[in-house]
Amino acid sequence: MIPLKITDNNFDGIHLFSGGLDSLISYFVLKDLGFNPLPVYFETPFFPSEKAKDIAEKNGIKLFVENIFNDYLAILKNPVYGYGKNLNPCIDCKAFMINKATDIVLKNGLKYVSTGEVFNQRPMSQTFQGMKKIEKLLKRKDLLVRPLSEEILKGRFERNNIFKDKKFLSIEGRKREIQLELAKKYNIKYFSSPSGGCLLTYKEYSQKIKILLDFNIKDEKYFKMVKHCRLLKFDNSLAFVGRDKEDNEILLNLSDKDIVYQIIDKKGPVGIFLGNDEKDFHNFLKKMLFYSKRDETHPHLIKKIGDGA
Repeated sequence: MIPLKITDNNFDGIHLFSGGLDSLISYFVLKDLGFNPLPVYFETPFFPSEKAKDIAEKNGIKLFVENIFNDYLAILKNPVYGYGKNLNPCIDCKAFMINKATDIVLKNGLKYVSTGEVFNQRPMSQTFQGMKKIEKLLKRKDLLVRPLSEEILKGRFERNNIFKDKKFLSIEGRKREIQLELAKKYNIKYFSSPSGGCLLTYKEYSQKIKILLDFNIKDEKYFKMVKHCRLLKFDNSLAFVGRDKEDNEILLNLSDKDIVYQIIDKKGPVGIFLGNDEKDFHNFLKKMLFYSKRDETHPHLIKKIGDGA
């Protein structure tokens, strides 16, 4: 978690770190120019931090991670600029991240927020119009710097005064030749693929998250569960059912105070039922027996194996 007060006075700004090549290069560009950004990863179940932490460590970077799930839900439910192809609120998401970083900057007397964005690389959030939309949502647009495309953008967007005499880069578009050359220069050997790490860009996952939102589910653990299970929707209830041994173990680890169900001989899936509807619960038991390859006329075969104790 980000400390409430940054005690290391050597840091002069916040860098939004993703673990991707652009994010890494922009961090080292700032270091090369004499700045000392604090790399930060904002985490939710939709973009977990494990990969970013691993890449940061392999490149000798100390990464700070903050969970923002509770605040992020509001953005996910009602983004000002809507969604991408699936449930990804890319423009609102980027502005939200920058504003979160801005809060840290202002609280700690720092000077800027930097990102690894590349002009015209992504069609939704990194075009001129997309960046203008992001700018409208920012608390302090004058604090933002995009080191990889700053020389292209400096005449179109307000520039942070501390960078007025600095020469940044002019990278544009989806090609990566320049970045790969810079990776050699900065001895960057480990980075994540350019496909992106946001699960909300995937159709099946987004459909599950939409169901949770429609049922007004707010507990983060359920948003973690859906990645590792079948999500069953009944009239007034939901159920999470494991698909294999690994799923079962993950559901058990995340269950906390939930009542967990499984077939008596434990040769079937683990299930968690959310709701109070008796008809839905009976249908849940039938589904559990079906996935256990047992006769659905014998619901007594299903028993509680945990109650959160």
